[in-house]
Amino acid sequence: MNISVEYKDTSGTISNQTQKVTRLAFAKQLAIAGQGYAPRPQKLIRTIAMFFHYSFYLQRQAFYSDRFSEPPAQLSDPTEKGQFSNLAGKAIADFLSKRIDQSLFTVNYEAAMRLRGMPVNVVRPDLLAYKQTSMFALEAKGYSGGFGNMIKHKNQSLTGGIPVNFTIACISYDLYNKVKSKYHDPFNDNVPYDNDILSELTRNYYKGLAEFLNQKYFEYREFNFQGETFYEVELSYRSFEKIFPDELPFRPFWHFDFFEFYRPRLILPKNIYVYAEDGITNQTKPFLFELKDQGDNLYIDNDRVGLRIRT
Repeated sequence: MNISVEYKDTSGTISNQTQKVTRLAFAKQLAIAGQGYAPRPQKLIRTIAMFFHYSFYLQRQAFYSDRFSEPPAQLSDPTEKGQFSNLAGKAIADFLSKRIDQSLFTVNYEAAMRLRGMPVNVVRPDLLAYKQTSMFALEAKGYSGGFGNMIKHKNQSLTGGIPVNFTIACISYDLYNKVKSKYHDPFNDNVPYDNDILSELTRNYYKGLAEFLNQKYFEYREFNFQGETFYEVELSYRSFEKIFPDELPFRPFWHFDFFEFYRPRLILPKNIYVYAEDGITNQTKPFLFELKDQGDNLYIDNDRVGLRIRT
């Protein structure tokens, strides 16, 4: 999918650019963008179920025609469509923060508020992002039609109470015709970098992911890519039968041809145990995946977590 992006920097200068996202890259962002918990093996059932549930919106032909698909008329549900549009908006905002601002790590804004002991029943942005030199908040929206009120969206990006260097309003719209995004940076200020919160958030994140390196349930191997070493974890339905031995309602689900045909694998950094123990700081460089050369079977995000499938 090619996303037409209108980028507005802090000086007010507007430029137009095109950002390419593969279905696998979008899948990673859709599964993780905005989460406030560690992605553990037991929770992967929610992720996989999400893709089956929203499969009508992610048909390949439409996706590579730069739009999302829609269910047939007899299965159309406006509420569900609104929910997917919202999720898609967050996933695109997460992806664009990695490609445009080279953020290393993004998290649900509420998760950071809870770590700081702040009340969460207030207006706030959707995501908090960390790059090497700064922290920023993102207000993310996804619409089937127009982009709404940009002034209102930009104002919400300024709420929440966590000190950040700048804020972004990322609004994706016209999702089912030709996806477009407005990525506007309306504010800039100098604030101290909060490595303590980043370290704690990322410790939880990588600690949960490290549970996939349990040989009792999963098979994995090492491989090298772009000068770094990664683990590649097989996500076989047999692994989930071991994790959920008594969950009879889910057993037929794991036998879908999805696993045998695509052979989905989770990509994790070789240093994951170090990250799980200490977290990361702004001294950690983002992994810049060379998207253009990999087709649609491999994607590794800036946080060094990715997916691979057989195509």
